[in-house]
Amino acid sequence: MAEPAGFSWSGRVVRRAAVIGSGQIGPDIALHLVKTLAPHGVPTVVVDVSEAALAAGERKLKGKIEKGRSSGAFSPRRADRMQAAVEFTSDYGRLEGADLVVEAASEDLGVKRRIFAAVEERAAPDAVLLSNSSHLEPDRIFAEVRAPERAAVAHYFFPAERNPVVEVAAAGPAEQALAPWLLSFYEEIGKVPVPVRCRFGHALNPIFEGLFLAAALLVEEGLGTTKEVDFVAREALSLGIGPFTAMNLTGGNPITH
Repeated sequence: MAEPAGFSWSGRVVRRAAVIGSGQIGPDIALHLVKTLAPHGVPTVVVDVSEAALAAGERKLKGKIEKGRSSGAFSPRRADRMQAAVEFTSDYGRLEGADLVVEAASEDLGVKRRIFAAVEERAAPDAVLLSNSSHLEPDRIFAEVRAPERAAVAHYFFPAERNPVVEVAAAGPAEQALAPWLLSFYEEIGKVPVPVRCRFGHALNPIFEGLFLAAALLVEEGLGTTKEVDFVAREALSLGIGPFTAMNLTGGNPITH
């Protein structure tokens, strides 16, 4: 039987996916794409300018695949297929023809705009362009792209391969042209997409940052240690992890600093 010709959904076909950034969350986004799209014959390429970041990201992603193989979460055949479907490279030329590109680089507006300028030169003409920005508004990120109707923010929550939530924010023509497709696409590949309005920080980060500020003040005022405050926050708010643990895992952000 012939291999599938890509992942077809609601009028679009994803034959090649890409992630820009092999830092904290990029490899986990790539892992989710590999888990869901590799069975359809879709390869995923991870691009970064840092060879050290690429090596670390590849170890992280492939280590999680091997852990899944050992635990039985992935069959040996599926694990082998996932390993073969992902590539880590510093060559932006490997973005050629990509139909779905997720940028997961620095929260620096200038860097993001330079990345998408390079992506537009290489990706497929109708490729979906997404930014994983946790704070920046899509109309600012994509102000200089040639086709803003195919660009939006898709903010994955940590850890991206397991946490189901993805905030979807689109501005201008993309709000009608792309957002409905994105919401249904992410639901189809196992996420819980949340449509949000365009504002700095989107919907949930201001809530988390307010929680973290309250936690930090409690420790500063001597009302508990970081571990004690994390424990109380988990128990009182039914959190999976406490605010200090979350901030340590994600590396913090400029607002918190």
